[in-house]
Amino acid sequence: MGIILFSVLGTVIATAVLVSWYFKLPRKDLVEESAIPRSYCIQSLNKLDIQHHYECAAFSSAYVLRHFGIESDGNQLYKDYPRKLFDGTVSPKGILVFFRKRGYNASFYCGNVRTLKKQVHQGNPVIAFIRVHPDQKFLHFVPVVGYDDESLYLADSLEHTINCNGVYYNRKISIRDFEALWTTWVPFCKNTYIVIRPPA
Repeated sequence: MGIILFSVLGTVIATAVLVSWYFKLPRKDLVEESAIPRSYCIQSLNKLDIQHHYECAAFSSAYVLRHFGIESDGNQLYKDYPRKLFDGTVSPKGILVFFRKRGYNASFYCGNVRTLKKQVHQGNPVIAFIRVHPDQKFLHFVPVVGYDDESLYLADSLEHTINCNGVYYNRKISIRDFEALWTTWVPFCKNTYIVIRPPA
């Protein structure tokens, strides 16, 4: 009996360690929801690169780094990207580790469309964690760079989702459709996003 209990306890501890290594629970975004403009777009010139496999975390990170004036390539970043999962994808915690190792302030939040807009309005791209398609389980990281009353503007690295040729974004998605994608199947990762601020 004691051996079985010890074995079960060991398995639980090992699982908890593994989960904490890969996973990070989001904090509720408590950004003050004061008045924000009805529309806003981050207007910094940036490349809109296309990924080929599961490199969306690296491509989103490269986009944010370029926004901060650091020349970056998604394919190059992906080669040494931290915390890759067995299938080559990256968890939200991997993005946090990536930016924190470089001295950035990176936070993982859950919120709503209003708090997301508020974060974007502060002038830095926000990396949202969404599904690729509402009827599929495939997950995706994508920078949100603007919004208006009806839509969000994305700098997407998935070629098949691109639907416009804006100067600062390549995908415009209705808030209703975005919210359908934002409801991920991953526990505790509904309506989540990563906010990165440059080193102080």
